Amino acid sequence: MTSSDAKFQLPGKVERYLATLNSIYKQKGNALLQKIVVNGVASIHEEWTYDYWNGGTYGHAITFTIPEDIYVGVMEKKEAFQQRIKADLNNLDNAQNEHIAAVFIEMEPTENDRWREESGVYRPRLAASSIPAKTLQRIWGSNHVRIFLSHKSSIKQEVSKLKQSLAQCGVAVFVAHEDIEPTEEWHREIENALFSMDALVALLTDDYHDSNWTDQEVGVAMGRGVPMIPIRLGLDPYGLMGKGQGLGGCKLSNTDDMAIKVFNLLYKRLSDKSRLFECALSAYKASDAWEKSGWKVSSLLSVFESLTKEQVDRVIAAYQGNPQNLSSFAGTKALKPLLEKWTGRPWEVRNNKLVLPKRAEPAEEDVPS
Repeated sequence: MTSSDAKFQLPGKVERYLATLNSIYKQKGNALLQKIVVNGVASIHEEWTYDYWNGGTYGHAITFTIPEDIYVGVMEKKEAFQQRIKADLNNLDNAQNEHIAAVFIEMEPTENDRWREESGVYRPRLAASSIPAKTLQRIWGSNHVRIFLSHKSSIKQEVSKLKQSLAQCGVAVFVAHEDIEPTEEWHREIENALFSMDALVALLTDDYHDSNWTDQEVGVAMGRGVPMIPIRLGLDPYGLMGKGQGLGGCKLSNTDDMAIKVFNLLYKRLSDKSRLFECALSAYKASDAWEKSGWKVSSLLSVFESLTKEQVDRVIAAYQGNPQNLSSFAGTKALKPLLEKWTGRPWEVRNNKLVLPKRAEPAEEDVPS
């Protein structure tokens, strides 16, 4: 029988074998191998190889096309994973003169034209990159994220309180009636703030639309493509602002709550989340009361789904280096599960302090040597 008229048994059994491998890998704790066989789209290439031994032996190939997030996790050991799956499939099969000759793991192609923005490190080019560093320092100080508060003068006292609440979150805030120095030409100063802000928060009171200035501020934000957060305070987003839903449930009498909601939205909308981490860390590091320490852990640091080892080390240093953080029972309690999530290891509270237990014996590797 030649390869052209061969009728094969093994390809029709592959799906059943993959189900068995799923059970085996799950039982042995080989999570990555299990993800490959469960989530991979298996394509079978019949007659990948052929030789004349024993009347003709046919080798088939299988390609597993897996999602990008799984592929990233297996990329460095892809060859070992391919060989392991091939060997396991052949151990399950008893078809005569057939075997799996090769296994390939490929990444599923995705179309995403916003990958730069979603990378977490992208910094959009500013339209006014020529703004002098001295001017930026005067307007924003040294904080890492810059928020322009767009509002009507009718609520300037409440806006001043909101600025203080956001400052507790470690972000820099520009409020025109407060932050323009008398010696500066105020038009130019507002322009400098608008063209160097990272986000705009529009406080949509009933009279917000009555001002030409507020609409122009929104227009600059939309033109530059920076995140915009409209807060409904009697008025719904309108015009091009109306494409997105405004933030509701906020009260000018509770600016701390409003600041937390803004911080959470910034985490979702800012492309460079590392700068927002710097804000949260600086706020936590500067805690001047144990009550504020707990608030900053549960409201600011808790928004970060993952941190690098260097970032985790800096959080621990901020915890250990500030007596207010160390003495905060609520802060310590809130920080423990965060450290476990970020490090993948259990933490313990000893003498009111968080410590990392000695590492246990290493678990079985997904891919044996």
